[in-house]
Amino acid sequence: MDISTIIGLIVAFGSLIFGYILEKGVINSLFLLSPFIIVFGGTMGAVILSYGFHDLGGAVKSLFKTFLNRNLPNPEKLIEKISQMADTCRKDGLLSLQSMLEDADLNNENYLLLKEGIILTLDMKSAEVIVDALESDIQTYALQKQFEIDVFQGAGGFSPTLGIIGTVMGLVQVLSSIADAQQLTAAIATAFIATLYGVVFANLIYIPAANRLRTSLKRQRIFREMMVEGICMVSSGRSSRDVENQLSLYYHAFPGGEKKYKDGVNN
Repeated sequence: MDISTIIGLIVAFGSLIFGYILEKGVINSLFLLSPFIIVFGGTMGAVILSYGFHDLGGAVKSLFKTFLNRNLPNPEKLIEKISQMADTCRKDGLLSLQSMLEDADLNNENYLLLKEGIILTLDMKSAEVIVDALESDIQTYALQKQFEIDVFQGAGGFSPTLGIIGTVMGLVQVLSSIADAQQLTAAIATAFIATLYGVVFANLIYIPAANRLRTSLKRQRIFREMMVEGICMVSSGRSSRDVENQLSLYYHAFPGGEKKYKDGVNN
């Protein structure tokens, strides 16, 4: 798992709990089952009603992929592949790209767009047709991923509201059945745990999850734009050195990209 995810969760929840302890709070009073069921269960129900099981499942699956660093864009590997394509085409012509289709990596979801670009190039399509087709593919991909982002963004909106509902339900029950002032005060404090859960879940889980997916989508789009530009350069007969120098500009958008950018330009 990405170390930043672990550290972020520890710092976020650790700070809340530590601050509560400093105020002489009792930790056990923060962990109650009924407010959790109301807030978490209610939020999940609202998400399912809004987006359905398919989008919810896709969103959770994509989130875990980002946490586990699966299918991360690898610009260095992509540039190497496109440079190899450029060399092959300059030596043996465009039709030699047929052999590149046997590359197993092209069946990975990160490289399917590159495979599509190779096929269009082999079909002798013009640069304009290739760009239009690949850009449409990128737009469709982005729309699909935006649905997944919307799932967590929606959960971040539902959760605080469900927390308030849980608190109101708790207060209704408290005010209708408890007469003793001391018991009443303790029960009111317990009722507000639902509001706490709603706000915490929204701001430390759902909204960060949506932001995580949004950042991942931005990098995936840039990664695919690299493919579009690379394919166009290959089809126009540019050298592998030109390809590497031009595509190295995209390193800025990826972690640790500054050093790779300098190395690519100075190559």
